[in-house]
Amino acid sequence: MRLSKLSYYADFFISLAMIAVMASLAAVLPTWLKRGEWVLFVMAGVLAWTFIEYVVHRWLYHHVPFFREMHDMHHAEPHSHIGAPPIIGIVLIFAVFYAPLLTVNAIAASGVTVGILIGYVGYMVVHHAAHYWSVPRSSWLYHLRRHHALHHHHADDCNFGITTSLWDRVFGTAVLTSRATAPS
Repeated sequence: MRLSKLSYYADFFISLAMIAVMASLAAVLPTWLKRGEWVLFVMAGVLAWTFIEYVVHRWLYHHVPFFREMHDMHHAEPHSHIGAPPIIGIVLIFAVFYAPLLTVNAIAASGVTVGILIGYVGYMVVHHAAHYWSVPRSSWLYHLRRHHALHHHHADDCNFGITTSLWDRVFGTAVLTSRATAPS
């Protein structure tokens, strides 16, 4: 769906606010051990995000008709503000991860959710940069941008990761620059 600039950037700012609130609450945990436990759950959430991003992009956005149609619009107009309505991603993160984990362990629920939100913010920044920013060739962001550009311009059945190529390498869907430019 085509979004206004406000809608396009809304999740970025709301996610950052949620991260700040939840991190503030974690900062007052009673012991350093509990805070350390929370940080480990945050790291697990960031790693989980990279896998979630890969799965959603590969199978939901490219195979489920409603999402595929919306994603096809993004491929057709990569410089347009096209995406899901704001708040939906954040609500899903809280419904799928925070709420169930809260019934087991509040520190895990908070930490994993913050990690996933950090990953989500990273995804939004990297994806935006891939389509709108000019970055130095030597930068980490340039390599992610190139990875995503190959998804758009070489073949849309490869390079599903946005924030990392890890899962593309694990599942054999990574196309590297040298393979993409080699004659067939």
